[in-house]
Amino acid sequence: MEKQRLYFAVVLHMHQPRYNLTGPTYESDVAREVFNQTLHPYTYPAVILKKYENARVTLNFTGSLIGQLNELLDVGFDFRLNKLWDRYREAENLGRVSFTGCGYFHPIFPLIPKEDRRKHIEMHLRIFKETFGGKPSGFWLPELAFSAKVIPDLAEMGIKWTVVDGPHILNANKEIDRYELMYRPHYVEYNGQRIIVIPRDRDISNAQQSGYNPVWLKNEIEQRIQPHNDGDFLLTVATDGENGWFRHSGENAGFWGWFFEPLLYLLKKDPNFKFMELTTIDDYLDEHPPKDTVVVEDGSWNVPEASDDGRFLKWTGGEHRQKTWTHILETSKLLHEVDEKVKAAGNDCPTEAKAAIQQASEWLLLAESSDNFWWGSKDWLNRSMICSFKAREKTEKISKLYGFT
Repeated sequence: MEKQRLYFAVVLHMHQPRYNLTGPTYESDVAREVFNQTLHPYTYPAVILKKYENARVTLNFTGSLIGQLNELLDVGFDFRLNKLWDRYREAENLGRVSFTGCGYFHPIFPLIPKEDRRKHIEMHLRIFKETFGGKPSGFWLPELAFSAKVIPDLAEMGIKWTVVDGPHILNANKEIDRYELMYRPHYVEYNGQRIIVIPRDRDISNAQQSGYNPVWLKNEIEQRIQPHNDGDFLLTVATDGENGWFRHSGENAGFWGWFFEPLLYLLKKDPNFKFMELTTIDDYLDEHPPKDTVVVEDGSWNVPEASDDGRFLKWTGGEHRQKTWTHILETSKLLHEVDEKVKAAGNDCPTEAKAAIQQASEWLLLAESSDNFWWGSKDWLNRSMICSFKAREKTEKISKLYGFT
């Protein structure tokens, strides 16, 4: 008996924090070392996407990563960066890749004020248009940190969908069949706004992050998912795209050589794989829009040594993290108060003040980078404090200089 078709979406998240806070990337020894290790996962996908006509993948590049790659390109850091974005745009035109939006500096969206969420999105949309053209319909919430209160921010910015970790749908909708929840898109609503959520299969995603081969994946699907599939199921596997085995280069190495290229071959040549169809999430949604509305509980994807209970403890736990957040949120409040006064002044406000507010805002957004809180050491949290102090210093200077006190 012929097997029901199962759609399979691979979503890869590409990110690096801003390493040099006060100068270009290539002047940072740490940044150069990091990008020497990680460049392959950023450049090689474009090679695969050009080579295989049946390739389909959804990618997210954060603004802080794109900006640093551009700086390295400008100084000839590595030949693989030459015309990188042209190659990705070509793959997009061929229908083999789609790209998502993100917060520019990779913040935890539920932990920052609404105004800052919008500014992260706006800043990312600008570099997205410069890099890929157009505007994304999908959005990657850093660390998949979801809260219903972010729905209006995404919807108002024209975002149609985002990925959420599967357990947070399953836990909040226990009356609905788990397979109907996990392998279909759904609407979620908040304050009269709605977006689409795409559930991530946590178990298979964890396996992908650790390393697997196409045969293991096929067997897992056949045993766990396929018996319940009616032909429209979407299996979404979403992970970081540069950590672990993604860094392994070589024809038969890592995610691309050991898994993705063999998968593309088997999908084309092996009858046992014919039931699987690679897709991008955008393409899937064009043919299979959501049919229901669900609830999604607060939470992120699974992280080590932190309770997954909606408090985002990996980024908030401990006295030093809390003190850093207190300073950032106070700075944010002050900056937005002064920004409103600058806007109210209109043409009477000097252009220098408007430019200074923009600089202060970028320092604040940089302070909110999730990486500093993920690692949580004194050195990492000091990076956030430095940026928050710079944002506050500029804001207070503007306020005094132009009489906005």
